[in-house]
Amino acid sequence: MDPTSRPSEKATSQKARSTTVLLDFDERAGAAIPIDEDRVDAPPDVVRRAPFADNPQVGARGQRTQQAILDAAILVFGEEGYDPSSIDSIAQRAGCSRASFYQYFSSKAEIFRHLSGQVARQLGASTEALEPLTADAAGWTALRAWVSRYSAIYARYQSVFHAFQAASESDETVATGSARWRLRTVAKIRARIVATRLPARELDPVIQLLLDCVSRTHDMARILRSDADGNRNYGRHYSGCYSEERVGDALADVLHRSLFGLQEKINVHPPQRRRPPIVPFDSAIARAFARDGTPPDLGAAGIRTREALLDAGRKVFVERGYHRTRVGDVTGAASMSRATFYRYFEDLDELARLLTTCAIRSVSAVLAEIPAPGEGEIVPARALRLWLHRYNVTQANEAAMIRVWVDASLQDPTLRASSAPALDWGRRRMSSFLAPRGFGDIDSEGLVMVALLSAFGARARSRVEVGAAARVIEQGLLGVASIRVSSR
Repeated sequence: MDPTSRPSEKATSQKARSTTVLLDFDERAGAAIPIDEDRVDAPPDVVRRAPFADNPQVGARGQRTQQAILDAAILVFGEEGYDPSSIDSIAQRAGCSRASFYQYFSSKAEIFRHLSGQVARQLGASTEALEPLTADAAGWTALRAWVSRYSAIYARYQSVFHAFQAASESDETVATGSARWRLRTVAKIRARIVATRLPARELDPVIQLLLDCVSRTHDMARILRSDADGNRNYGRHYSGCYSEERVGDALADVLHRSLFGLQEKINVHPPQRRRPPIVPFDSAIARAFARDGTPPDLGAAGIRTREALLDAGRKVFVERGYHRTRVGDVTGAASMSRATFYRYFEDLDELARLLTTCAIRSVSAVLAEIPAPGEGEIVPARALRLWLHRYNVTQANEAAMIRVWVDASLQDPTLRASSAPALDWGRRRMSSFLAPRGFGDIDSEGLVMVALLSAFGARARSRVEVGAAARVIEQGLLGVASIRVSSR
């Protein structure tokens, strides 16, 4: 293979298919955010829990029962979400009794830990199979194959990916184990990199951010694809705009450029022949955007009360998530009665929509200030880092609220249609930001940039992490060589 030329589509697809066979090594394995990589080389034995049997070991029939429960849990988490689902619904879907469920699992949390622990073996094996990451076409092909394997695992166990945030908020084992897995995965990827333009101190933060970006890009692409599948007005073209192949190519291009810089014959794919259509906001959010957000008939005291409820709602939603928040949580945080809440809002859904709308409008104002390049120009490095710092400091809560809504939409089909317009709005903003660069698929990579900023804004970031995000935007998305920034 000519190291200066882009790998052919045939070679890429063959490479992806050949490496995807890793998924077959343990068909029971597979969640998205592993929690116990210490046991990655040895799948746990299937056993009954005491006191259901003097001999806890089970035969083939017991293994089938346990697997049926695991498969049912994946389906139920996908249909109902993690928090609303119950042991009864899982047992019913599995075709077994509650007693049978408790022979193998003590709780819903334990079954989720089991699924999450299993996925470590698939994602761990996938990263172990990652071939050397080089600046040539072979390095791009290695990244593309890794993305393909990730996509296959995601497709099979997407409900576990989507439920992870809710599960980790209530289960410290899930959260701490995931943090351990992330560090090990970053180390494995770093060990595969042959050479890179990135400074050594920024390499690990860049890899961590890119890992988060891969996961969130899959989440957002799924919401947009689901919206297309459920809306006949868009036709087949719209769904294809966010196909796994196109999104996978965009991710591989951004990852490869982030590590090795722009090489148009290797890590640039052509734009789509037709731009994705605009996804309109639903009537409730459209009305909220059309007004300033405050009902005109409220007096000064009413405005203060409403703002206090909004502030409390934002705080509680971010801390507890959409499905675990109750009206009592909001009124308790605001030190108000339930009657007062219902004087201003019909229900929690209306409150969540208003908060999401406010967050989108606020983030919109900040995104409008991103230092954009002109035709053939380079974004000033210092200006980009200052903007990222301001975005992170001032928009952390707003970005977190948008993420709450997205996470809820991934678990709740009834909310999914409300998230697609916001994601499409962000994608269009980022596509316009990328347009002056003059190369590649700005629509797919605009979605990648939305995912990147979503991951970056999820928590407070250090100066090194701000620098890492800037490097990915400069080198991975804009395709310009990173510029050293004065510390003054």
